[in-house]
Amino acid sequence: MPALARGDTERLLRFVAEAESFGGGHPFSGEFLTQLGRLVPADWVGYSDCSGCTDDDPRRHFRRPGDEDVFGGLDWPAVKPVLEAESPVRPPLRQGSFDAMKISDFLTRRELHRTLVYDLLLKPCGLEDTLEVRLRIPAPSRHKVFSFDRGDRDFSARDRAVLDILNPHLVQLYRASEARGRLSEALALHESTEAPVVLLEGDDRIAFATTAARQLLDRYFGERGTRLPDSLTSWLRERRRRATGEPFRIDADDLSLVVELVEGALLLEEKWSTPRLTAREREILDLVAEGRTNSEIAERLWLSSGTVRKHLDNVYAKLGVHTRTAAARFVRQRRLLSQDPPPTA
Repeated sequence: MPALARGDTERLLRFVAEAESFGGGHPFSGEFLTQLGRLVPADWVGYSDCSGCTDDDPRRHFRRPGDEDVFGGLDWPAVKPVLEAESPVRPPLRQGSFDAMKISDFLTRRELHRTLVYDLLLKPCGLEDTLEVRLRIPAPSRHKVFSFDRGDRDFSARDRAVLDILNPHLVQLYRASEARGRLSEALALHESTEAPVVLLEGDDRIAFATTAARQLLDRYFGERGTRLPDSLTSWLRERRRRATGEPFRIDADDLSLVVELVEGALLLEEKWSTPRLTAREREILDLVAEGRTNSEIAERLWLSSGTVRKHLDNVYAKLGVHTRTAAARFVRQRRLLSQDPPPTA
């Protein structure tokens, strides 16, 4: 890699320090591409996180403001397959190269002029060389590629060196933006549901987990870090293969952890696995937990004391307890773990 001139080094340092403030809704859009084009002068500057695919989603493709008309007159459905098949730069990028490469690395000007990609793409736009670099983010991530096109002269070793030096800083910028986006999604999910939430990376690692979700994973699996437990990973793989299926469930004593997959996130819920109480039995049990006597419960619910005693005997049998104190403890634990609200007066 050639040494950069002092002025280039200073401009790179300034760009890296200010880069986070350049992007708009995406870290590599708008002013970011304008500033990048000042580091590597070109007639056209663009970014795509779907190199080689047919996805034309404008949220995945950006060009420097003012460059919209450079390729505006082209028949892109006809040009794109030729570009992917014949550009000498694209195969190394698809095969995993993260080094900046230019057409002039592979073809002389005369050889380039004999290619179909020149006739269909470069020549109509007055361009003579293309420089591209893929961010150092390994597969299975989408290819994230910066492209530069120039018409007056070939790109230089200096231009390539600038992009190679910038590459790890651009990766950090992208990942920081991605992390902020995931955090925002996770917080939105957490606000919209009382269930503990785990947001997943593309490879099913944990991108974000609420405190409640971390506690449940630790309680049921005894595992920490960014990796999901093996049993959950296997369930996810099978769930996606079938495109449907039952929630994941694991039992522990009187409790069960139930996990559901919803749009790239896991929703966790801890449930009691004890026999269900009837509505009347729960009502009486809640009043016992408040410290009410059988007479007070009978008066409030318009029942006889004998009926209250009979319901309580059934409750004790279902819960496997023998005293009012033990039954009240059950209610307190259920509210703590299931976040049941206390009954209203």
